[in-house]
Amino acid sequence: MSKTPRLAPMTPDRLDDEQRLLYHAVLASPRGQGPTRRFILRDDGTLTGPFDAWLRSPVLGGLLERTGMALRDSIELEPAPRELAILVVARAWNADFEWWVHSMIAAGQGVPGEVIDAIAHRRAPETQDAVLIAAHDVATELVYGRRLRDSTAARARDVLGERAFVEVVTLVGFYQLVSGVLESFHPPGPSDDLPVVGPPKLDDAE
Repeated sequence: MSKTPRLAPMTPDRLDDEQRLLYHAVLASPRGQGPTRRFILRDDGTLTGPFDAWLRSPVLGGLLERTGMALRDSIELEPAPRELAILVVARAWNADFEWWVHSMIAAGQGVPGEVIDAIAHRRAPETQDAVLIAAHDVATELVYGRRLRDSTAARARDVLGERAFVEVVTLVGFYQLVSGVLESFHPPGPSDDLPVVGPPKLDDAE
């Protein structure tokens, strides 16, 4: 990520009490534990991703942080279609950090490499997994067309179930918000030994 940050990252010594609560909530969440901690915490103690920006509005940021965790841990939608839908959003926005993190998570959740590559090149993935196809088609129509066709909605409802259908639509909206934050403020990536690799640059023919 070579874009110049538009906000000076907030080191822990600059945080007020409300900001400090959000800061520690992010690091205490599952995303801040184990090896993934290095994805969101830089060597100087500042946060990556959307979290540094959200520190500026800690009440709103806290609600968004909890919403993100709920969309990870409190939904019926399975992890593989969840991550696939997030990748569709990241690709549409060319959000490097979001793509980098969630392409790794997607692979770890069993999304085939050829499916990830198809999304990277804005192609429909060739898979027989009806759940992945349903999540892909809902996300693609929403982010690229701003509308969901009746046939796509009916198929997603039948394949995913009503609850997971609502969840994938909500997920797409949330990660468009996250993408907007990332692409508006250009937060720095993680430490230098974790280079962010975004989706490939495509020409007009793709």
